Amino acid sequence: MGRYYDVIVVGAGPAGLTASRLLAEMGIRVLTLDEQHRVGGQIYRRVQTASNSTLSSMGDEYRRGLELADHFHKSGAEYENGATVWNVERDGRVTYSRNGISQEIQAGYIIIATGAMERPFPLPGWNLPGVMGAGAANNLAKEAGLLPSGNVVLAGSGPILLLEASVLAKKGVQIAAILETTSKIPSGKTLQHVIPALRRTDFLFKGLKMLRDIKNSGIPHYKGVSELSAIGKTKVEAVEAVVNGKKQTFPADLFLLHFGVIPNSHIFRLIGCTMRWNSEQRYWFPSCDRWGRTSFEKIFAAGDGAGVRGALAAEYRGKIAALEVARCLGFIPKYERDTLAEPIFEAINYDSLPRPFIDAMYSPKIDGKFFKDETTLCRCENVSVGDVRKAVKEGVCEVNEVKIVTRCGMGPCQGRMCGPALAEIVAAELDSTPEMVGFLSIRPPLKAIPFSEIAKMNLNTSSQEEADLFKNMKK
Repeated sequence: MGRYYDVIVVGAGPAGLTASRLLAEMGIRVLTLDEQHRVGGQIYRRVQTASNSTLSSMGDEYRRGLELADHFHKSGAEYENGATVWNVERDGRVTYSRNGISQEIQAGYIIIATGAMERPFPLPGWNLPGVMGAGAANNLAKEAGLLPSGNVVLAGSGPILLLEASVLAKKGVQIAAILETTSKIPSGKTLQHVIPALRRTDFLFKGLKMLRDIKNSGIPHYKGVSELSAIGKTKVEAVEAVVNGKKQTFPADLFLLHFGVIPNSHIFRLIGCTMRWNSEQRYWFPSCDRWGRTSFEKIFAAGDGAGVRGALAAEYRGKIAALEVARCLGFIPKYERDTLAEPIFEAINYDSLPRPFIDAMYSPKIDGKFFKDETTLCRCENVSVGDVRKAVKEGVCEVNEVKIVTRCGMGPCQGRMCGPALAEIVAAELDSTPEMVGFLSIRPPLKAIPFSEIAKMNLNTSSQEEADLFKNMKK
C-alpha cells in the first residue's frame, strides 16, 4: 500500500463534488473515487455532456450540476472515474477496482457520499422484461437520450414518480396511466406540517405546477391504488390494479415503478457503522453527528446516503463534512469552521422546511402481509416471498437467519433488491417491526470482483475502535 491521501471521498454526486472541491481549495490532498465514468452522480448524470434540449427538459435543478462539476474540476482535487470501491475499513483504508486492477490506499479521513437508490418493491411480475424503476428510465434519458415507446404505465408513490410522469408527458411519451398508492385524503400528520412548508412557497408552487401539467395533459391519474401487478408471459403486456375498489387492467409496453428513495447504506453496514431506523420513511441510515461523523472517527457520511433530503441539501452537507474534516486535519481552527458553517446550517434549515410535509404526504404504505407468496423476492437466488414466510414459521426470527436458511440476500447485489422488503415480510409475520428484525449484514467485496484481482493483493486486516462520541451514547 503505497498511496496516502489526507481525505478520500467516495462518490461524485452533489455531496461528493462539493466536499472534494472545498477540501482541495484549502490545499488538502483529496482523492475522489467514483464508480461512474462522469461526475454528477444520479441526479446530475452526464450533465457536462448533455445537449441543450436535455438541459432544458430536465430543468434548472439539473443544470445546477454544470456549475458543481466545473468548480470541482478547477479545484485541483484528484479524481478517478470507473473506480468500484469494494471495501472500506474504519481505520481509513479503502480498496477499489479500476481498469481490472484492485488496490488498497490509505487516508486520514473518508467521506462517503454514495447517495440514494430507488426503493425496490417486489410485486407480481416485477421481474418481467419491461418492468423497471422510473429513476432508471430517467437515467437512460440523461445518459443516452432514450425515451420509452408504446404504452407506459407509472405506478408507486412519491414526488419523483410525478416528476418523471411530467417530464415524459412533455416529451410526448404515451402514458396510459399514473397509478399512485398514495392516499386520496392527506393524513392529520401531513396537515400539521403544512404551515412550516408554506414558508417555501417556491417549492410548493413548483409541485402544484407539476400536478397541473399532468392534469392538463389528460393522462388518467388515480390515487389510493392497491394490489399492483405486472401481467405478461415473456414480457410485460399489461398492469393490473385495484382502483376505486375495482380491479382494472391497463395495457403496458413499459411499466415504471417508483416507491420513494432510500439511502444507499450498504457501505456503512460493511464498515460496521451504527445504524438508525427512520420509522416514517422506513429505511436504515448511519447515525451521524451534525458534521456527518459516523460512529467511527475517520468515517463521515454526506448527502442522501446519510438520510434522504434532496440534491441541494446533499450539496450543503458535503460542505459541512469537509469543514469538520479540515478542522480535524489542522487546516482551519474551530472558530473558522464554525463561522464558515453557520450560513450553511441556516441554508440547510431553510431547505428542509417542506421536508416533513413531503415525508408525511408520501410516507410508504407498506404491509409485509400483502406481498404474495408466489412473488419472487430475491432475484439473484430465486427465493420467493413464500419461501421466506415458510422459514419464519419454522422459527427463524431475524433477517440474517432468513438469509442463511433461504439464501435470500446472498446474491451479487447483497440484498440491495430484496433486503428492504425482506425485513417488512419477516416483521409482518412476527407482528414486529423492521427495526426489530434488523438489516442484512454486508461482507466484502461490496461489489463483484474477480478473484484474480484479490489474489494479487497484500491486504492489511487491522481495525479501529468506535468513536468516543458513540461509546458514551451507549452507556
